[in-house]
Amino acid sequence: MSVSSNNDWDPLEEIIVGRADNTVCPPKEISTHSFCYGGSPYSVVEQLPDRYPQKLLDEGTEDLDGLANTLKKLGVKVHRPEKVDNMKTYSTPEWTTHGWTQFSPRDLLLPLDNLIIETPSPMRSRYFETRAYYKYLYEQMKDGTQWISAPKPILTDDNYQLGTPEDVTLTNKEIVFDAPNMVRMGRDILAQISNSGNQLGFEWLKTILEPRGYRIHIAEKFYSFSHFDSTILPLRPGLVLFNSDRLSPDRYPEIFKSWDKIWFGGDQLKISDHYSPNGVSPCSTAIGLNFLSVNPNLVICDVIQDELRRELGKHKIETIGLPMRQSRTLSGGFHCVTLDVKRKGNLESYF
Repeated sequence: MSVSSNNDWDPLEEIIVGRADNTVCPPKEISTHSFCYGGSPYSVVEQLPDRYPQKLLDEGTEDLDGLANTLKKLGVKVHRPEKVDNMKTYSTPEWTTHGWTQFSPRDLLLPLDNLIIETPSPMRSRYFETRAYYKYLYEQMKDGTQWISAPKPILTDDNYQLGTPEDVTLTNKEIVFDAPNMVRMGRDILAQISNSGNQLGFEWLKTILEPRGYRIHIAEKFYSFSHFDSTILPLRPGLVLFNSDRLSPDRYPEIFKSWDKIWFGGDQLKISDHYSPNGVSPCSTAIGLNFLSVNPNLVICDVIQDELRRELGKHKIETIGLPMRQSRTLSGGFHCVTLDVKRKGNLESYF
């Protein structure tokens, strides 16, 4: 059976869970500055070492293994990325860097029905990251999955403009976007312009997806820093959870006007610790909202988020609480560190 995934709530059948053991600190260069530390001085990037302490990686590995085992017990088939040496250097005619991580498979692969797209990340250190999934992708292609890659951006320095934390640091020079800039809702896709995705990227995506019957809706100036999956989290058709620190009842994407809304944020959200050698986390505190739906009635979320679990329970959604102790250090919550490649359901319109 080939890849088949249309949204974040249909019953989960098959998934990729990331790995932490080969993660290194992101390289000290402008794309890291723009993506992870936009609005901060370059000294924040200069203070990064090459590697994280082994204890931190061991904790990340233990939590990901625990997640994988939980999913297996729920009857979900689990895949893991290949192990890669992320300290190997590589170059293009314009720059030299090294790799970063396979912690978050969500970021660079976008499954849409039986199509999977390799996305053109703004991070130079992620240029070859999808190689860790090639064995799986080749197997799926043989089973009928359509596998394509967006044009590879050159990622020269003028793709990045550094400003305040509220400013978008990505220019509109090349086709650039990460997969979690998209909120998948069947035939409707919400595409967020931010530090990890630009207008030109989504114009390219329209040329690929609109002939297939998809509708792309641009979301701009809601949240500039990075991905959208800790800001807008659809739970099932007609019900969405909004991060109330970033959206408000008079300011949210119009597409959700008729849906029921859960507003969550502020003091309700528990803030997890982080280890960062420069003292600045590359991941916002909102990562605590980053959860994985197993089906419309069951969600896996951070075990420390008691208020979130109670709120979801009010809507008859059960939760499984698991630890993700290094989410703010390694840049990934439960949605980030997984990629749901097969869900039981058809491609539908919900709007």
